[in-house]
Amino acid sequence: MAKQQSPIGTSVKQHIEGKRARSAGYRDAQARLAPFEQIARMVVMRRSQLGLSQQELAERMSTTASVISRLEGGQHRTSTETLRRLAEALEGQAILGFEFGDEDEPRREVVVL
Repeated sequence: MAKQQSPIGTSVKQHIEGKRARSAGYRDAQARLAPFEQIARMVVMRRSQLGLSQQELAERMSTTASVISRLEGGQHRTSTETLRRLAEALEGQAILGFEFGDEDEPRREVVVL
C-alpha cells in the first residue's frame, strides 16, 4: 500500500501539481474544465468592475446566487443560453466561435448568442 502524503505544509500549487503528476483522470478533468475556469475568472472580474454582488447579478439573470456561485467556481459546465443571459446581465455579449483550417492560417467564424 502506497504511503499517502498529507497536503498540510504544502502550497495549493504544489498539491495540485502532485495530483496532476499522479493521476491521468485528474489531468483530463482539469483540461475539460479549463474553459469554464476561464469563463469564471472573466465573470468575477466583470462583476467586480460593475460593483455587483452575486445576488445582484443573479437578480439580473432571474436566477439564484447559488447558480452564480457555481458559475464563478468554474467547475461546472453551462449552457449557451446561460452564457447568453450571463453576458447580457454583465452588460456584454456572448460570442461563440469555431476555428477551421491550418494552424498557421486559421479561419474563424463567430456568432453572437
